[in-house]
Formats: sequence, C-alpha cells, structure tokens
Amino acid sequence: MEFLRNTWYCAGWGADLGQDDLIDRTILKESVLLYRKQNGLAVAIGNRCPHRFAPLSSGCKKGDNVACPYHGLTFGPSGECVLNPHGDGTTPKAARVTRYPLVERYDALWIWMGDPELADADEIPDFSESSLREGWGHIRGHLEVPVHYELLTDNLLDLSHVPYLHPFLSAQGPQPDGFREERELKQDGNTVWSMHRNLNTVTTPLFRLLWEDAPEVIEGYFDMRWTAPSNLLLRAGISAMDGRREDGARIPMAHLLTPATETHTHYFWCQARNRKGADRAIDQELKAGIDHVFRDEDEAMLIKCQALMGTTDLMSLRPVLLHGDAPAMRARRILAAQIDAEAKLGT
Repeated sequence: MEFLRNTWYCAGWGADLGQDDLIDRTILKESVLLYRKQNGLAVAIGNRCPHRFAPLSSGCKKGDNVACPYHGLTFGPSGECVLNPHGDGTTPKAARVTRYPLVERYDALWIWMGDPELADADEIPDFSESSLREGWGHIRGHLEVPVHYELLTDNLLDLSHVPYLHPFLSAQGPQPDGFREERELKQDGNTVWSMHRNLNTVTTPLFRLLWEDAPEVIEGYFDMRWTAPSNLLLRAGISAMDGRREDGARIPMAHLLTPATETHTHYFWCQARNRKGADRAIDQELKAGIDHVFRDEDEAMLIKCQALMGTTDLMSLRPVLLHGDAPAMRARRILAAQIDAEAKLGT
C-alpha cells in the first residue's frame, strides 16, 4: 500500500474554493472534484465521468449538481447520476462517481480518501493556532512540489538544516556569550514533537520585521508537531529571555502535505502572526520570503536529492543518520506501522 487512506488530508484552503468554482485536484492518484453547493457547503466527488471518462471539472454547475461537458450526464453531491438526457432517461446503475467525506475546519478543506464509514471529523488535527483570528495577520499558499511527501516531512522535522539553507530564517553574525541550543524529541501517542530552543541568541531578519524594538538578546523557539500522515504545525517565535512567549513575536504556521502521486505533493501552508496584523506590506514581504524559502531553497534541494536517490524509498538506500534525523525517523516508523495495519485489515 502506497498511502494511508483512512485519515484526513488537506484538499485545499476554503477561501480558495469560490461559490462558482469547479476545482480538479489529484489526491492519492485519484482525480477529485471540489465545489460548493448552493448553501455554500463544500463537497468532494470523483472528477472522472464513468461514461467516457471526461473531467467533470470542465463541465458546469446546475444547482447542487455538476453536468459532464461531454454528454451531459449530471451528478449530485452524493455521487449519484441524477440526470441522463439520452434515450428514455433511465440512469444506468453504474453511472455514479465516488463521494468523499469533506469537512471545512481551521480554514482548510479536509478530505477522507478511505472507507467513508470510518470518517470521524473529531480525528482532524487541531490547527486553531495557525487559523484566522481577530487582530492577527494571516497569509496562506499552495505549492505543487515534484517530491515524495515523506521527504518534505523529513525536511520540516529536521530544523538543523536551517542555518545552512535558510539565511532569512537564521541569526546573522556571531552569537553572543551564553548562547546555547536545546533540542527535544517528544512523542504523545502517535504525535511527534521536534522542539528547538535557542537561548541568549540574536533576533533573525524575519522576526525583526515583526518586532522592530525586540531585545538584542532573546529566546527563539521552533516547535514542530507532526500528526500522521503528513500534517505539521510549527510553533515559532521569539521572546525576551525573562519574558513570556505570549508577549513576544509569534508566527504559528501550518504545513499540510497531501500526496498527489508518489513523486508529487500538494504543499498547503498558512501562517498567523500576533504583531503587525493589519500591515499588508508585511503580508507581501512575508509571502515573498516564504516563497523564496520553499521554492528556491527547500524545494530546489529536495528535487536534487530525489533525483540522485533514484527512488522514493529513502530507507532502502540505508542513509547515514544524524542526531537531527530522530524526529523524522520516529514519524516514518509510526506512519509505516499505520499503513501496514491498514493493509492487513484490507481497509
């Protein structure tokens, strides 16, 4: 089995699905159609018409239904064919598409690709920290990355690469006296935390944008939470050495990785901030910085790594492991066990 199916994946941002939109998105190698009913409720059905396999996303909405652009078969939000405009109008029993459970929560559209009877919205991981909230700034994006999703997970859980690959996110110049790093790996059930603290450090260019009069010497923290299969929350910020995190600059960020295929991944991200929330210029500067970090640094490096690997199975190459790899290896083992258990149950 290639992917975990009985779980929630991000299918997109709710704000990016307009009332008139028909969005085709490949998820776990399946073509999915996203649209909204007349009451605004988002739904997901199979995008491939069972007649001649035309994309329903190229058709048109008719009330709560979608008409195929090729022969006019019309499908409802439950996947059933509600109109056959040919012959006596009888609908063949096989004329239906898959219905996928879909829940809109934490600004995202969460899709269940497995057995619909097992879908439980209470299992959607909590991303309230990175969601829209009054008085905070908020930006979001969607990247399509030609890399296996677990390589992206590895990259996010191992923040030891940041000083080498991401100058924008790193402290500039020598560290002050008393500087020290603390790292901790925690596991709570099947949730993995990769926690980093930099004590007696200097403010990075990123946080100087948000907190211009920040102390010269601060505490910086980057705590990454992973939940299977590939949904990550970053708690990042700086505070005065003797202060509370709530009083500093905070930028909680969601990294939601959804496999399109074995070699392509949807990377949905959003970032909230507690300072300069109404500053649209800061929005644009942060978006540009994040796009540079993701596209020009992380993605560019991972594409090269995957090409030289010659496979999507990292562990088959028996990689040398460093201290910073421990969180990613823990997550990989948990996910592999869940995929194996699902395969044995035949679900």
